[in-house]
Amino acid sequence: MTFRAVLAILLCKALRLFSRLVHRGGTAMPGRFALRVCPDLLAILAKDVKSVAITGTNGKTTSSRMIEEAFAEQGLSYFANRSGANLISGITTEFVMNCTLGGKMKKEYAVIECDEAAARTVFGQLKPRVIVVTNLFRDQLDRYGEVTHTLENIRVAVQGAPEALLCLNADCSLTSSLAEDLPNRCVFFGIDKGAVPSREKPELSDATHCIRCKTAYEYDYVSYGHLGGFRCPNCGYRRHKADVAVTELAEERLDGSRLVMDIRGTKQLVEVNLPALYNIYNAAGALAAAVEMGVDLSVA
Repeated sequence: MTFRAVLAILLCKALRLFSRLVHRGGTAMPGRFALRVCPDLLAILAKDVKSVAITGTNGKTTSSRMIEEAFAEQGLSYFANRSGANLISGITTEFVMNCTLGGKMKKEYAVIECDEAAARTVFGQLKPRVIVVTNLFRDQLDRYGEVTHTLENIRVAVQGAPEALLCLNADCSLTSSLAEDLPNRCVFFGIDKGAVPSREKPELSDATHCIRCKTAYEYDYVSYGHLGGFRCPNCGYRRHKADVAVTELAEERLDGSRLVMDIRGTKQLVEVNLPALYNIYNAAGALAAAVEMGVDLSVA
């Protein structure tokens, strides 16, 4: 541990305490000043922590909380950036608040939600063991421009963590394209054909054409948005077979749903205690990530 790193930790902890005393939050600001003192502070602290990082347009926070529940049920020693400070400054603050003054981490695992643009600087320092990419939509177009620009941010970010396992949404043609040109091992999650009613008139506004050859996609089914069984009739790019697949929606309620999931050939009845189709995707991705992080399947 260098002198600069120790100084940055002391400064961060002091600023966090001061922020709390004056009721000013103090999630991102302490980390921002700490990184000015020691720009690689996150890398120094993260090297002894087994991290799972969650990014994507929608579902980051919910997926993170689901993974947390699995870690807690397994009895793992972990921390998470629950405050929503998902830029490098806030993530660094969270690491500092979970280490000693000498820089020794107090917890073995971390669940880190990360902004799509910030991932470019975070993943290279964090070196997560597992990265979940939930989906890519145009919801944040005003922030990042075209959705392909957001995809490129994530692609560059993952290049900084070549050893990480990727949990990718098989039904999102943008997200799953990361498997085409990155060396990382990939696990896919999604909803299989026939598991939920396909939309008759889908609004395919985010990814209408093949990301490889620009030919219009054909769809065997659509769950919502541009998610579903996409395929390119020209170059053959298509939906990957999901390793964690929702095969049947057994019951849909106002407060959740009961699903049948095929997890690498093992079928399980799964309760999702949140409503809506997008939370089924969140649950599938969280389940995939938790298992890859070493949580027992039954617990996950």
